[in-house]
Amino acid sequence: MGKSSSTVINNDHDLKSCISKEVIEKKPIFKSYRNFCEKVGQNAMGYPDFEFWYYRFYHGQMGFDYDRSMDPVPKTIMDMPVELMQKVTGNLDPVEKAYLRSMNKSIKDAVDSHPPSFDKIEITVSVKTLLWKLNNKKFDSRSKAYKSDTQSDVMKKKRCMENLALLFKIPKIKTNSFSLELLEETSDFEDLLPVPFHSKSVSFRVMNMNQIFSFLSTMKPGELESISLKLCRTPEKESVLRFFETEQFKHAKHVLLEMQLIQNDLLRFSHLKHFEFELNFREQVDFQRIRDMISTFKQFESCELKILSFPEFRVRPIAQALGAEVPFGPLLETFIYRYQIPESNEYLDFELKKEHCWSFIKIRNIC
Repeated sequence: MGKSSSTVINNDHDLKSCISKEVIEKKPIFKSYRNFCEKVGQNAMGYPDFEFWYYRFYHGQMGFDYDRSMDPVPKTIMDMPVELMQKVTGNLDPVEKAYLRSMNKSIKDAVDSHPPSFDKIEITVSVKTLLWKLNNKKFDSRSKAYKSDTQSDVMKKKRCMENLALLFKIPKIKTNSFSLELLEETSDFEDLLPVPFHSKSVSFRVMNMNQIFSFLSTMKPGELESISLKLCRTPEKESVLRFFETEQFKHAKHVLLEMQLIQNDLLRFSHLKHFEFELNFREQVDFQRIRDMISTFKQFESCELKILSFPEFRVRPIAQALGAEVPFGPLLETFIYRYQIPESNEYLDFELKKEHCWSFIKIRNIC
């Protein structure tokens, strides 16, 4: 019986004969190497040695007995000049950089010389899946990259998270916008972000308000200008007070909170340019008091308050409570009221509107 073409060949002469045959047949080197491995086995000869003999035969030097011991040691990527290595790594995308920097210190230093910068980073975590986006490039634990018949969704999610963690190990990573949705109660991601983490705005959507603090604390106060917070559950009063005491909130310029607050909480927003929150309809609301407080805010530009549209919180009673002259009969969809701030040339412009079950109060400072 003849030998199979897949029989492993260990004889050095026969290995070189196989290579020379590929060259004589004028096959491209990568195709030749695949053919070679299929014929003689994957471990018979590494690609660098194959490449040496391929090009030797290609240039007409057909002798099999050449002694390579006197040849200079082949150069590797680590022999590349630092400037050239930095140029190469600078052209890689951030995910490629994250993998590459784990190989050795020299490559790590070259990668770290180009801190990645993004317009937006978005992360969504559910019980079984993890999705993250760098600008518009998506990475999903359900994608083909993590496809496996033997791994559960939880294991695929874990692998995806490990890749995400590599990204945040790159020093000085920054983004204009960072978004995090934690749709499960988990502490697995608490140490994900580096300290400090550079972002101009952050958006949270979480199950529990306490989940945000480990992330918020990594962000540099003052550099973080905008905070948006949406909660799946009503927060504890202690958690809300803890948020108000963070340096990130105290130095922010824009804050959006999807939660109910009382009118006295408004004083905590006096440093902001813009804010949004829901007034608690169960508590007494004095709209003139709200107007007077906002009129003293030095940085104020605009805000949006909303309240459930019970009879006393509809457009007409709110306008009357503000001191506006309200005509008899049906009102227009939007009611406008302008209030001049005492001892000032500035005005507060109130726009009152009912939408579905909500009454919205939009206020702007007019100079």
